[in-house]
Amino acid sequence: MNKNTAIKVQNLTKAYKLYSQPIDRLKESLNPFGKKYHKDFYALKDVNFEIKKGETVGIIGRNGSGKSTLLKIITGVLTPTSGRVNVHGKISAILELGAGFNPEMTGLENIYLNTSISGMSKDATDKKIEEILDFAELGEFIHQPLKTYSSGMKARLGFAVAINIDPDILIVDEALAVGDAAFQRKCFAKMEQIREAGATILFVSHSEGSIVSLCSRAIWLSNGEKVIEGEPKLVTGLYMKNSSKKQINKQEIQKELEELEKNSEESEKKEEKKKEQKIKPKPQIEEYYDPSLKPKSTIYYEEKGAKISDVKITTLDGEEVNVLVHGREYLYKYVVKTYENICDARFGCLIKNKQGIALGGGSYSLLEQESNKDLEIGAYEVIWKFKAIFNEGIYSINSGFSSNKEYVHRILDAYMFKIKPIHKRVFTANINCIETIKWRKND
Repeated sequence: MNKNTAIKVQNLTKAYKLYSQPIDRLKESLNPFGKKYHKDFYALKDVNFEIKKGETVGIIGRNGSGKSTLLKIITGVLTPTSGRVNVHGKISAILELGAGFNPEMTGLENIYLNTSISGMSKDATDKKIEEILDFAELGEFIHQPLKTYSSGMKARLGFAVAINIDPDILIVDEALAVGDAAFQRKCFAKMEQIREAGATILFVSHSEGSIVSLCSRAIWLSNGEKVIEGEPKLVTGLYMKNSSKKQINKQEIQKELEELEKNSEESEKKEEKKKEQKIKPKPQIEEYYDPSLKPKSTIYYEEKGAKISDVKITTLDGEEVNVLVHGREYLYKYVVKTYENICDARFGCLIKNKQGIALGGGSYSLLEQESNKDLEIGAYEVIWKFKAIFNEGIYSINSGFSSNKEYVHRILDAYMFKIKPIHKRVFTANINCIETIKWRKND
């Protein structure tokens, strides 16, 4: 295995034998002709990928897709049916509540038990114990038996131990991580810290926002098979688009990903060429339209009786723009053409930052006062009025149209816009909630 590789998974398969009734297991073992009484269920099937040292990779997929099985094989909890996993470095894993803990022992005793399982000496744990206790925030409960803990308290203890033992590789199954919002944010902040320190992170999540913000690469699993892997925003976008489908066509999705990656590469080359030519931005103090400002990751959902088109942002006077002035009002417009009557029609939009994190938006029904009436066949212009309260940066907007809470048509990253900087001011993050800034000297 390459010295720069942290985890390498090759042709990994995990199969379970399913029997209709318990006695069939005995019949199969005693049958002289080797007759099978079971059906094979593949939790994982021929999965391949490689993770470099220092990478943060997210795994996304529906329940039952094989995510947790994969993590358990990588950490050595399960053995594969076939294939192999090579790991280089000390692993710390958060797979399930209470894993490696003794319910009869106190929280403090379990810390020493768990760190010893991870290969830490007592002296090394002594040096880390205050940091672990501060992170867990369990107070006097740390001296109580683990069996008296709530699920949230067990999660705190598990995260505190796993995240503070300075692992080379951190593996987290977020689906089993519970706790209040403040503690979850604390965990993410710590994960960001160890990532910056050079650790490798393998992160399972149902949240596309978490994967986009934390990970450098994403892998989509479905029915035990790897569908695609690549840039997190593209992978999660295609996952969202196809998550409701019972059957996944891997070839079609892979082809769509390749087209999106190609468009992204071409766009990046144009940007680099623009920089080389030292093209200066237009000097206008007003908003304007920049034709080179196009989204790289537009994903179109299947049309199910309607189509969204003519997506744009305009001034209040109707002029199309995509370089906006902070603090001004604009119109976000798109046209929905319906090919059949639509019941409980809803129009939606969602504004996201460059990393794909949702910042704001919503959905609106034109039939709220006439809920029993269908939206008839025709073309409808949808106009959203919004205020550019965002700080300097690049943003994108989704367009959506749904019926009975299911998308009839949707476009992810349908339009991109840029906010011009406010000179002589520096604001942090994406949303500018500051109206005025004053200062005075106290006597």
